[in-house]
Amino acid sequence: MLELACVLSLARPGALDFMEQYARYVATGDFQSVHPFFDDILSVTGGIPIFQEQLMKMIVKVGFTLDEAETVRRIVGKKKVSEMPAWQQKIREKVAANNLDPAIADVLWKVAEDSANYSFNASHAVSYATLSALTTYLKFNYPKEFFLSLLKSSKHEPNPHEEIESISQELSFFGIRLLPPDLSKSKSDFEIEGDNIRFGLNAIKGVSDKVLSHLLEFRDRKSTRLNSSHTD
Repeated sequence: MLELACVLSLARPGALDFMEQYARYVATGDFQSVHPFFDDILSVTGGIPIFQEQLMKMIVKVGFTLDEAETVRRIVGKKKVSEMPAWQQKIREKVAANNLDPAIADVLWKVAEDSANYSFNASHAVSYATLSALTTYLKFNYPKEFFLSLLKSSKHEPNPHEEIESISQELSFFGIRLLPPDLSKSKSDFEIEGDNIRFGLNAIKGVSDKVLSHLLEFRDRKSTRLNSSHTD
């Protein structure tokens, strides 16, 4: 799960520069230290600064308070890039005041500057990774139910019909067809029909809820009369 969280976070501008480094770490297991001073903080990600929380810990370790670290995190989280340059001198002064290796200031500033373009926080990354893992499992183990849910939720998208078209193109990879709307078979919403999915009447462009309600009511009445006649 951590690796997936890291991959999701590496798609953010602040961490994108470390994409190849992280891929190399996953492939080889080789720890890539930016500076020994920060190895303990970056150990979980192979020595690569990826998450906002890691930046905060690095800032605290050179001598800043938690409040100051949170200020930097907010700059990163809110993408307030213009506020970050003021921290370059603060970092240099703090490192010098604590008699630390000057290279530590350079490393920390580079991480902070990159992160200002927006790096991700670990709590969100793990949440999204969990959701990604679950939806991937459902997609490949219960594809009909998975795509049915997507199609049913398409009505909430800005352009539902484009969303339906996009989903229908992916269905072919799973051997599922999106059956056309049928006045005698279609339900109000999308429904599983055998190995395929039947188009829902409420997803037809230009059909109002009122018209659909009358149509389904008429069909149900007709079906009831036919069943009654067969019984008699």
